[in-house]
Amino acid sequence: MSTKTQSEFSKFFGPVVATGAERICVRNLKDQFSCFKISKKIHSKETRREIKYFKFLKKRGISSSFIPAFIDNFETKEEIIIEQELITDHPEQNLFAFRVEEFVADASDKQLAKLEQLFRELYRELKDKNIIISDLHAGNMMIYCDEAGNIKRLIVVDGFGSPEAIPLAKYFRYFGRKKIDRQWAKFRRTFDATWQRRRGGKQTISF
Repeated sequence: MSTKTQSEFSKFFGPVVATGAERICVRNLKDQFSCFKISKKIHSKETRREIKYFKFLKKRGISSSFIPAFIDNFETKEEIIIEQELITDHPEQNLFAFRVEEFVADASDKQLAKLEQLFRELYRELKDKNIIISDLHAGNMMIYCDEAGNIKRLIVVDGFGSPEAIPLAKYFRYFGRKKIDRQWAKFRRTFDATWQRRRGGKQTISF
């Protein structure tokens, strides 16, 4: 982790992309494809956990299209910062970003079928690679579509790593798979609630 002054970094900070309980996410003015997640050091538990987990995955050679690319991490006197891939509209690449929670409201049958396929692929990959995500819900997922509305990619944007003091799931597949199954069961329940809130009626996709 490299250390920089606030003034060194502020020249890179662009418009706010999103805000959360612990941090804000801003565009990188020097790179249209990356962003900074910024946490105050006094309130940076989630950010520190994610940095540690991203480095753990990198050391083990584990990557996934479902995870935004981790680029670097920094700190200033008062802040901890992650630089990672920015999931947003990229018209020059014919890619347009949508939050899954909102996308399902008006998605076509074809789009829902593709989303179902990607959910199943995500579940298999989490278990195959023992990737731990502690905050799995539709509001924490984005998709890329092309201009014609074809879904190209599903991305989980936050919540990586295990919050336990002794993260057995992180190191041992037996515990990892059990945790992934618990998180997935919870995700299925919350997705059903999202479906009812956004579309109503019987859910038509199964994963």
